[in-house]
Amino acid sequence: MHRIIDWNELWKAIHASSPGRLEKDRDPATVWDRRAASYQRVTRDETKATGQELAIMDLRPGDTVLDVGAGTGRLAVPIASMAAHVTALDPSGGMLSILRDRMAEKGRSNYSCVQMRWEDVRIGREIEQHDVAIAAFSLGFYDLGAALEKLDAAARRSVYLFWHAGEWRSEKEMALYRALFGEEGASQRGYPDYIYPVNILHDAGIYPNVQVYRAVWETIYDSADEAARNWVTMHNPGQEDVSLVTEYFSRVLSRNKAGTYVDRSFRPTAAVWWTKVER
Repeated sequence: MHRIIDWNELWKAIHASSPGRLEKDRDPATVWDRRAASYQRVTRDETKATGQELAIMDLRPGDTVLDVGAGTGRLAVPIASMAAHVTALDPSGGMLSILRDRMAEKGRSNYSCVQMRWEDVRIGREIEQHDVAIAAFSLGFYDLGAALEKLDAAARRSVYLFWHAGEWRSEKEMALYRALFGEEGASQRGYPDYIYPVNILHDAGIYPNVQVYRAVWETIYDSADEAARNWVTMHNPGQEDVSLVTEYFSRVLSRNKAGTYVDRSFRPTAAVWWTKVER
């Protein structure tokens, strides 16, 4: 079939247009080490979106599962209670240190950690094949086609991807981005949506299942100031005056019965998965 668009090359061009994405490519460990505590703060109380993802995946008690870009273990920790073994791969030692602490809190020992960039992994050397391979919001690779090909090679039975559908951020948060980074800077902060990996897979002869749904994300804070500090660490606006961020969270947070503050968002999300077949 004649291809009018080379989706992987288009992804590369968009990827290369952002200085922030290039910094992550050069030294992802440093970038995520300094964000590890804040990332854990954002995700530690999150159960709804995680539950939605776990419900989509066909995970069996005897499975070995590879979690690529495992971070602080949002998925790897609960998966350890569902599968025989979980391998958590991440370039950030800070992230994996928190993951180990979370596994210990749950009394889990059926896991291993591999601190590497996915681009540097060789299947059969650093990572053996697993029954299931997962990449949840961790597709920020320059060469997405090569990364997806390796994910396919890493799985004996199935591969699951989770990625945003449409704009990841709400209109209100995008307004904050534009105020802090400018129109061009705001447009460079994210990644293209799920239609890119789907089309890259299609061009490679893999025809995945796709389910688009509204993911419910929640983070609980003690105050708008705490939420703002965490956001600044994660997004690094490079400004001393972050009053716009505090004002934003003062507007969007809702108070719960416990007296704390909830940041709740509904994000269009795509689950993309395929079951391996002999080709």
